[in-house]
Amino acid sequence: MNAPLRGRLADGQPVSLLAELVDPSEAESAAAAGAEGVGLLRSWFAVRPDGAPLPVAEQQAGYRRVLRAFPGARVAVEALDPGERQGAFGIRGVRALQARPDVLSIQLDAVSGAARETGAEQVDVGIVTAMVTEPEEVAWFLEEARFGGVATAGVLVDLPAAAVLAGTILRAASFATIDTDGLTRYAVAADRAAGTGRWYDPWQPATLRLAELVGASGSLAGKEISARGAGAADPLLACVLIGLGVTSLVLPPDRFEPVRAELARHAFSDCLRYAELATRAASAEDARRRVHAAIDR
Repeated sequence: MNAPLRGRLADGQPVSLLAELVDPSEAESAAAAGAEGVGLLRSWFAVRPDGAPLPVAEQQAGYRRVLRAFPGARVAVEALDPGERQGAFGIRGVRALQARPDVLSIQLDAVSGAARETGAEQVDVGIVTAMVTEPEEVAWFLEEARFGGVATAGVLVDLPAAAVLAGTILRAASFATIDTDGLTRYAVAADRAAGTGRWYDPWQPATLRLAELVGASGSLAGKEISARGAGAADPLLACVLIGLGVTSLVLPPDRFEPVRAELARHAFSDCLRYAELATRAASAEDARRRVHAAIDR
């Protein structure tokens, strides 16, 4: 594995750049691109065409491949979603897992088995679930994860409710990842494919104010807060997110270079200023304009 090419702000403050992998086969190339770890391994590879989870041995082979590509680095695995086919407002994420705990049990057996095979420490490998709205859901997920041999369990913040309750949720969760795509979708009731594309913009001040709640809660709780999605992959918006309290960015490997380069142009004090300007904006376009104007001065 190549040495990670660490992200840093202009004043030297580190910003971890973690890979988002759609499939375990991408692990080696992500490591070669300088990823410091895996912020989100999507679970799609672990599901059959009929929606059933792959057997433990087949899942375990995928997790093993990723862990071997990132020895000693953080790897976060997306929990399977038995309700994914139900659409945006179906029984999804942690709600679906509570209805089908057997699906989570199979996955945890595979993840913990891969960790044992590769010698990964318990702090190195974790699992993260989405569609969380209540602290009790986090407590249930954490208990299930630990019983299944995975000590680190986090929350993918894709719902406004999770952002508003982030302070309580982070008392139990090991970490949180802000899903800028999901948070935008549910905050402004818009989607790329639903004829509402002009509202679907991660620069939306509503999205950024929700992200700010998560960042502030993470700082108070001493928990790592990462961000993924189009917001994290936008180099300038990534700087805004750092100003909102995000400590690491989860990116497709092809976004490492432009995001890393943009981070290096701005000090943390700049990021704080951009965050304040963007969250006070009246619209996504206004947020962009304000931040660009601040840079051009």
